[in-house]
Amino acid sequence: MKTTGIIIALLILVTASISGCISNSEPKTETQVPAEGLPETKENSEAGVTVAAVYLGNNAFDIKLDTHSGSLDYEMEKISYIRDSRGNIIKPESWDGGTGGHHFEGTLKFSKFDDSAGFELIIQDVAGVKERVLKW
Repeated sequence: MKTTGIIIALLILVTASISGCISNSEPKTETQVPAEGLPETKENSEAGVTVAAVYLGNNAFDIKLDTHSGSLDYEMEKISYIRDSRGNIIKPESWDGGTGGHHFEGTLKFSKFDDSAGFELIIQDVAGVKERVLKW
């Protein structure tokens, strides 16, 4: 009886662990509602990498990349751009963050663009995902 209980408990733990490790192949793009007065965070989680961006205004974004496996060796100024409401493409002017490791963060700055009618921040080719589109 005691052995049966232990085996059942172990099976439950193994099942819970496995189900937590299996990721859905569907991309998850989220908007986190900020506390009053704080900027809105947009997030995309696909292929084991989470990209989070906060529009700081003044054509700048706080960008964070996180993963639990592999290294994030990406040059953000080369793989990112803005697509404005008219379809214009705006390339970044600078990135002050690092590259590599499981986590990195920095500020991505763009030349002036019209943000009044909405825009998209596109980050390309991260962990095999062609485009991660974060919309404002």
